[in-house]
Amino acid sequence: MFSDTQIREVFHFYFLDRLLKLTDPGLYILKGGVNLRFFFKSPRYSEDMAIDVLSGSVQTLKKNGYKILNDGAFQRSLRSFDIANIEVNDPGKAKQTQTTQRFRLGLITPAGHRLPTKVEFSRRNGSGNGESESALVDAEIARAYRKLAFRCPHYTGGAAVVQKLRALAGRPVTQARDVFDLAILIRGGHGASVPWSRLLPEDEHAKALDCLMSLTWPDYDGQVVEFLEMEGREEYGNRGAWDSLQNLVLSRLEADA
Repeated sequence: MFSDTQIREVFHFYFLDRLLKLTDPGLYILKGGVNLRFFFKSPRYSEDMAIDVLSGSVQTLKKNGYKILNDGAFQRSLRSFDIANIEVNDPGKAKQTQTTQRFRLGLITPAGHRLPTKVEFSRRNGSGNGESESALVDAEIARAYRKLAFRCPHYTGGAAVVQKLRALAGRPVTQARDVFDLAILIRGGHGASVPWSRLLPEDEHAKALDCLMSLTWPDYDGQVVEFLEMEGREEYGNRGAWDSLQNLVLSRLEADA
């Protein structure tokens, strides 16, 4: 029996594997929370998957995305993970532009429960979004989903730190998950070579500090805890852990400010 968060992740895992086999892997760079799960041992699951696109046409990616989603063999491969069906949202209403291509869908469980998720491709930042590398996804995750680990281009820990700082400062609604992800990267030894006050323009750095301090335990409890692995909840699913994570990120943001 798989949890809702695991069901979404196994879909992301299988979709990414199929995409990189169907097309040129060099066209894409994995980012966001899935990147942290697959390459940086993060205990936080993601509801959606985000990928940067370096080149290629909108129409070709649109065709390949729906080809994967509608493929019978692909759908059958997910049935043993409590995904009885994939309901793809109306392609005619999906955002498919030069900057953003979004594939929205629902994963239907055997009990008929619909779990919404999406795969979003972005060309806004492309290769300017930081350093990337190609590596094997976490072997433990691959084994859990009965697959061999595959090689995938993804952003490095240092690049992920900058992306998460910008997200913390720039979202319309501040998200506690950005603080959690930054803390996981710090604990993994990433993003320490340059003081964080130098990673962003002065006004953006100040905004990141303000956003960090505006977050509370109820924000974290509602936005992060339910997406943690069961083992991760023991370590990170309490108020004391949140205070520690928030202070850890604060100390990095204030250093040499």
